[in-house]
Amino acid sequence: MIPEPSPQPPEKRPGTRRQGLVVGALVVAACYVTGLAVNNLATGDAAGVINRIFPRIGQGNSVDASAIAATWRIVQQEYVLRSLGADVGTQGAETGIIAKLKNDYNDRFSNYYTADQYAQLQSNLSGQRQGSIGIALEARCAGETVCGQNATPTELTIEEVLHNQPAEKAGLRNNDVLVSVDGKNLAQLVPDISNRLDRAASLVRGDPNTQVTIGVLRAGQPMSFTVTRQNLQIPAVYSQRFGPVLDIEVTGFDDNSGADFRKQLQDGLNGGATSVILDLRGNPGGLVSEAQSIASQFLTPVKGKEEDVVVRRGRMTTSTQDPLGVPGTAEKVERDTIQSGGVAPSQKLVVLVDGDSASASEIVAAALHDYNRAQLVGEKTFGKGSVQEDFPLPGGADLHLTVERWFGPDGESIDGTGITPDRAVALPNGDDRFRIDAQSAAPAADPQLQAALQLLQPQPAPA
Repeated sequence: MIPEPSPQPPEKRPGTRRQGLVVGALVVAACYVTGLAVNNLATGDAAGVINRIFPRIGQGNSVDASAIAATWRIVQQEYVLRSLGADVGTQGAETGIIAKLKNDYNDRFSNYYTADQYAQLQSNLSGQRQGSIGIALEARCAGETVCGQNATPTELTIEEVLHNQPAEKAGLRNNDVLVSVDGKNLAQLVPDISNRLDRAASLVRGDPNTQVTIGVLRAGQPMSFTVTRQNLQIPAVYSQRFGPVLDIEVTGFDDNSGADFRKQLQDGLNGGATSVILDLRGNPGGLVSEAQSIASQFLTPVKGKEEDVVVRRGRMTTSTQDPLGVPGTAEKVERDTIQSGGVAPSQKLVVLVDGDSASASEIVAAALHDYNRAQLVGEKTFGKGSVQEDFPLPGGADLHLTVERWFGPDGESIDGTGITPDRAVALPNGDDRFRIDAQSAAPAADPQLQAALQLLQPQPAPA
């Protein structure tokens, strides 16, 4: 799925910030040139990062500068293409190191980001989408249907239209089939459907306050809409009431989402809500600090009993049984404790999760589940139990490195396994999910939401 203007849908914004963070499960793939290397990586700021975090790269505790320099000299002198810029070698060295970590240590989430990718990720974390119209695209099979296993998509469908954003105001709707952008027929321009996604996204986004004409098919009928691109500020927290039940949807753990969540939760309770649904479906994560804040709204710290939202461990050794790191060998242990003053410490609570609930979403779900504070409803979560930190490089690029694994209050790691809900409820068709932030199915069509509402109904007193 590729939205515009970023490589992730708005609810899949990956976090990119120092001070310990968990990032979303979907990340931008950085193209790398394996084997290319340059001397300045071994002697500059990046060398200190690599030598400190991964001391076994190179000889002893240092990157082998002579081998790196020799490799690049050979490339410059003998490669089939001449006059390669030093930036090719620099990116090759940086991304080659990340590729080595991925291959040797099964690290799914360390990445190298170019300057443009890193800037986009920082923008995403703040909820900003530059030159956007507020849609996301998905390759689907004929009839705007989600493709089954091994089926080949044939069309681009608008699968997400954010409320109160330019696309919705212009008249675009969920399940419109995208045919053209500014008169360019996308199927003719890019026959391959996967490449068509990328090209469509780049054509739709552009400079703010410029117009783009979107051609679609709606129920087989051609339609055209002119939309003005804008720099959008996308909230991460949304809420509404279903009678006495407050439904709060969190799409990402972005900057200030904890404070926004607390306010909406408090307002809902002051307005008469007596129970809460926390909807974390489709939420890929974000900042640990925001996950800590949101989980703390439902917990009360008790010394020796309820203390930590999550425990993060880093600088571990590996073993055959635990190739991702043995917890007891950690040199660095960080405890993100329950914050006092939560506004809903006793109200009935259900947390909705699915296979796209990842990272910081799983931190919240694990804490509330381990302390028996909430029932989890939906489908097994993604299973991302690691923490990434960003190390900016010269020129604006970034090393996005796994620096910690996190563990729930019961000591469990969910990495690669996910969290199984207390009540499994499938959502056979993703289009049946009710959303507050975007055009979606009606609440009555969402079986997971209905299961949560049922659990929160007042129960008759025993006879």
